[in-house]
Amino acid sequence: MELTINLESYQNYTLLMLDGDINTSTIQILENALGNATRINNNHIVLDCTLLKSINSDGLNLLLHCQVQLAGHFYLSLYNVSSDVASLMELSGITHFIQMNTQAQNAEQQQQPA
Repeated sequence: MELTINLESYQNYTLLMLDGDINTSTIQILENALGNATRINNNHIVLDCTLLKSINSDGLNLLLHCQVQLAGHFYLSLYNVSSDVASLMELSGITHFIQMNTQAQNAEQQQQPA
């Protein structure tokens, strides 16, 4: 499957909505989108992973590399990550460097009384 990314700019952050798979053949798309996001005057970049199906080691490496390159200038976070993708990210150790919010955490927060 291919990867499509929609970029939206909000007052306090830039949102990249990922749809598809991040792998060797699609990481250039993500790299370009992250580069475009850094040109917008927001220092927080959020990757919405709701529709992200999978990520391989090349994709994880790119995220880690981007976090290192952006540190001090931009804050990168992952939102609504599926349990399968989250498990891989936790196993790789990337969550020590990039804040991640999972679909399970979101569901749990929505069930709590207001």
